[in-house]
Amino acid sequence: MAGVAGTVRFAQRDGDVASLREDDIAVVDLPELDARQAQALIDRRVRAVLNVAASSSGRVPNVGPQMLSRAGILLIDLAGDDAWSKLKNGESVRIEDGKVFRDEILVVSGTELDETRTSAALADAESGLATRLDSLAANASDHIQREQTMLLDGAHVPRTRTNLRGRAVVVVSRAYDDEADLRGLRRYIRDDDPVLIGAGAGADVLLKAGYVPAVVVGALDHLSDAAIRAAGEVVVTTSSGTVDTPERLERHGKEVVTFVSTGSDDDLAILLADTNEAEVIVHVGAPATLSKFLERPPSEVARMFVARLRAGSKIVDAKAVNHFTSQRFPLWPVMLLLAAGVVAVAVSIAVTPVGNDWFDSLGDQLADLGTWIKGLFS
Repeated sequence: MAGVAGTVRFAQRDGDVASLREDDIAVVDLPELDARQAQALIDRRVRAVLNVAASSSGRVPNVGPQMLSRAGILLIDLAGDDAWSKLKNGESVRIEDGKVFRDEILVVSGTELDETRTSAALADAESGLATRLDSLAANASDHIQREQTMLLDGAHVPRTRTNLRGRAVVVVSRAYDDEADLRGLRRYIRDDDPVLIGAGAGADVLLKAGYVPAVVVGALDHLSDAAIRAAGEVVVTTSSGTVDTPERLERHGKEVVTFVSTGSDDDLAILLADTNEAEVIVHVGAPATLSKFLERPPSEVARMFVARLRAGSKIVDAKAVNHFTSQRFPLWPVMLLLAAGVVAVAVSIAVTPVGNDWFDSLGDQLADLGTWIKGLFS
């Protein structure tokens, strides 16, 4: 029989790749398969990879598919994600022409990405990326010229009643992995008490997680009544300078504060935090990859880029904060430091006259204790 045969192994998370064995057929969910992910699969010497996601969408020039092809590993993009239910972990299958057979019965099928296809897709993606980056540069330059006074001097950016100066701020957007990012910050929020800012519908993400936003920023039609009611203060973004339904704010006892500018809720929330002198800005729901960053319309991408550029080193992704705050440090260095401190204090006391008397008395007491213990066994 023609084709490739092997044992199906599910690798739904990056950590599962380490359990793959030589000649396995790996079933993965890796959109925009990158070089690091491809190399991990090559190192495990798998025979084939069945990807339930698009290995390359053409938005960014990711070299992962080409690396697998050149390593002689069959790569197939499956149609849909039903492979998880149709295939079984540990079963034997055969692959031919993009079709997966179990006991010669077709189970799932997809598109085989050979070297010709991966090379062509990479070339197209490189060309497309250059065009998008040119568009980003042009739109960013135009945005900077139009909003120069705001971006350079903070003109027209409202001052918040909530004091942000010198404090850490968490800006929450309803976007990429928002709920997971926020769960990962639970310890950080509990221990460091940052100011919570809901950007548009991100305020509802905070409420759902059990948090109360100190500030809500966004176009009024992006804000729910629950978010307006719960927020400490509301900053309404508007390109025209007018608020169509101010009674929504008044009904909940909120002052009408406007931020006159163009841009998305999360970009303007970052600018608000930066201008109000926040020390650190943690962004929940930020795009994690270049391809996701470029998914938005060109003008919106440009404004996002400029906002993050203005914030500079202040801004950090929630996933990075989660990585550092979730680390468990061993207890023994702390105990060693405590023991060293006790020894240092003991030595300091020992060299004093009072200390000599204490230690002489302690020595006598230990000698008496030793004599008493010996008496028990004699």
